[in-house]
Amino acid sequence: MDYQTLKISDQGVVQRIQLYRPEANNSINSQLTIELLSALQAAEAEEVVKVIILEGLPDVFCTGMDFGEVATAQELDPKGRYNAYYDILKQMSQSSKVILSVVRGKVQAGGVGLVAASDLVIADETATFVLSELLFGLLPACVLPFLIRRVGFQKAYRLALTTQTISASEAEKWGLIDEYGSSTNQLISKYIRRLKYLPSSGVKELKNYISQLWIVQAETQDLAVNEIFRLITEPTVQEKIKRFQQEGLFPWQT
Repeated sequence: MDYQTLKISDQGVVQRIQLYRPEANNSINSQLTIELLSALQAAEAEEVVKVIILEGLPDVFCTGMDFGEVATAQELDPKGRYNAYYDILKQMSQSSKVILSVVRGKVQAGGVGLVAASDLVIADETATFVLSELLFGLLPACVLPFLIRRVGFQKAYRLALTTQTISASEAEKWGLIDEYGSSTNQLISKYIRRLKYLPSSGVKELKNYISQLWIVQAETQDLAVNEIFRLITEPTVQEKIKRFQQEGLFPWQT
């Protein structure tokens, strides 16, 4: 596939996948969901690959849903996009490869889901995390099943309810990230030295076993996708999104 929203670099046992939509703050549009799912599935088929490093831009990891696409009604199949996003989170959590996310700068909304579904997360000191959906009358419906599994019910609920931003330091205390520091490359190297020797079959077996200890049921995807689709088609929510997209005004500023 000729990727338009990703940059992919193969380094033997390590494959780097960079989210690359600088013109849209690395927001998630339909094309990115298709390409990222395809890239993860392609890496899954490569026996030599042991670790997938997922990263964003220097100042922004991912800002979640592309409101520009929503506001201009460019999506031909919006429900399909939400299913594809959920499929990405499932692929990450079920992959036989170790998914290591490297986070710099802003992580918002659906970007938090990518972090939560990762096996390991390394951040630098500029990383911040926020679930902003409730401000617009939405819910982080697809994010929450994976976020609850990573940080626990109350912390996930608090992040969704308060819409407050947390720092890398607080995110580490919560368990949302595993380590943070000024030299992410050194932290990456420390993990890669051991992870590259793990058999992919063993990683897959571990993930399968863990998934049975903490079950995210198949029905959860239908519940999540139907809920976000129901909310985003409501006229009041559409108006808030369009105003934010056109004027940069949050709902409480109108």
